[in-house]
Amino acid sequence: MHYPLTAHQRDTVLALLRPLHGGSASLVAQTPLGHDWAPVTRLTFDRDLPGAGRTVVVKTRRADGPGHGGPAGLRREEAALRTVAPTGVAARFIASDHAAGVVVTTDLADGPTLEGVLLDADADAAARAVVELGVAVGRLHAGTRGAGEAYRRALASLGAPETDAGPGLPWPGADRWRDVEVACAGLGLPDARGAAGDAAFVEDRIADAGPFAALTHTDLNPGNALVTPQGVRLVDFEGAIFGHLGFDVSFLHFPFPMYSAHWATLPGSVVTEADRAYRRELAGSVPAEVVGRLDQALAVGAAAALAVRVQRLPLLAASGRPSDTTRRRRAQLVQQIRVFTGLAERAATLPAMAAWFARLADAMSARWPDATTPPPAVFPAFQPARAGR
Repeated sequence: MHYPLTAHQRDTVLALLRPLHGGSASLVAQTPLGHDWAPVTRLTFDRDLPGAGRTVVVKTRRADGPGHGGPAGLRREEAALRTVAPTGVAARFIASDHAAGVVVTTDLADGPTLEGVLLDADADAAARAVVELGVAVGRLHAGTRGAGEAYRRALASLGAPETDAGPGLPWPGADRWRDVEVACAGLGLPDARGAAGDAAFVEDRIADAGPFAALTHTDLNPGNALVTPQGVRLVDFEGAIFGHLGFDVSFLHFPFPMYSAHWATLPGSVVTEADRAYRRELAGSVPAEVVGRLDQALAVGAAAALAVRVQRLPLLAASGRPSDTTRRRRAQLVQQIRVFTGLAERAATLPAMAAWFARLADAMSARWPDATTPPPAVFPAFQPARAGR
């Protein structure tokens, strides 16, 4: 595993927790959770820790160096958990030691991830879970609009540079549109220069979200959503920024543009209900004019997410026999282009970008027929044979 809990880190955590119980609790079990790229560990004690229960969860990462798994992610994790605490959509922060590379939170208890539910055979449970994801994301955004300064202060107190807070995105996208133009020219794909104006508009909106600024997760894949009896709870805030909420919301529609391992689609009716659930949560806490402009904000967020994915065009066109991963990613990009163009049309915005993306999807389908044939499958829970329909 990458950066699993070491003996030194475990001892550090035990020292951090000792003030909670005054030395009266003893560790009785240590259980690895998560996966190789994002290890977390559950620690079980012989009695309740005040305010935490008998178990806590420890996230472990590198204590130095830039890049994935480094200290910047843990700083964002802690600052985000502190900021979202009033919303109830995440575990509660308990303690941290960034020199040791650990963050300790309350335990959301055993339960499947949304990914596990989508890969199972219960269509009703899967539909409920996706809608509950919409609820959780709505609460996240509604509860953190206006919390940008608090989030920045939390990051600054941890020694983070101001750029860690956002705005912007942690991956190249609309701010690197010139790279897309160069790639398309080299690959003989539709000229992306015609979409440059809309890409600049998206970049500006992401950089200055205005009334659509909130704490955004930026990686709402189904492995980062736990299905609990109290509703969906969000985990892994390493990429969190105070940014444009439309980026997060677009994940409900694509779905999950940054997700790859078991990518599939959702029934349109489920997406519609999840979007409605999100809007209901937002409507209760934000001005009416914000809710009234949500279609435009969603289209901007979807464009930003798609601009990240289209940076992969050179990889998708690499010579040689395509792997299953390459074929899946081609199909994923074409499907997500169709989703974005529909969102842009509904919002009556970004016409040049939508038109270019539509031409790109057609060109990809002509060059790589496996990008559309067979069409993408829905997640297993919604497949008729699995769902018993």
